[in-house]
Amino acid sequence: MPDPHAAALASLEAPTMVSAGTGAPVMAIVEHASHNECRMRSVSVFDIGERLEFSLSVPGAPPIGTLSGTVISRKQNGARYAYVLTIRTSPSQAEGIARAAEVAHERSQVRAPDVPTENGLTRTSVRIPVDFELRYAQPGSAARVARATNISTGGVLMNCSDILPVGASLELKIPLGSQTVTVNGRIVAHQQQSPNYNVAFYDITDEARDTIARFIESHSQAA
Repeated sequence: MPDPHAAALASLEAPTMVSAGTGAPVMAIVEHASHNECRMRSVSVFDIGERLEFSLSVPGAPPIGTLSGTVISRKQNGARYAYVLTIRTSPSQAEGIARAAEVAHERSQVRAPDVPTENGLTRTSVRIPVDFELRYAQPGSAARVARATNISTGGVLMNCSDILPVGASLELKIPLGSQTVTVNGRIVAHQQQSPNYNVAFYDITDEARDTIARFIESHSQAA
């Protein structure tokens, strides 16, 4: 059994939705967490002393559930903000964070190195340009067609005519050669007057991630 206090600020890189007060939830990435501290980044602005609620889960690890914390630090880096929160966890949640860190570490050992993105929100490995149609659907809605313009194991940049809100959850069906992978994603960025949406994958299966990685590798070599 992992020691929940053994590794301070374990690296997670987990997409989440953050609630503050009565406002609508917004997208953020939990970068690191321990039993009493969390660091996250977001394009949304939170005040020092503001209380936030967010869920925390890493694919392949048991769900940790909803956490709450208080913002004690905020630093701006371009279009995004880096936050430090003090959090309170139950023994089971602290153990869950430790286990999630183990899973995230194991996966990081087999992925290609991350590269920076423009807004810093998506965790990506090698990103390649593409040009093909994919299908996406919001919960309870019919599938629509968009065009993928680049892809990585962490997300996809898609172009569509629909107006979609940042933070929206999508089911994506992505054709990759002879295979089609189905993944869940959240919109993490959209520039006004632009048809491009940055979508970060979450709850993606190892099989789907491996299929995307093989597709990227084969097309990188072809280039």
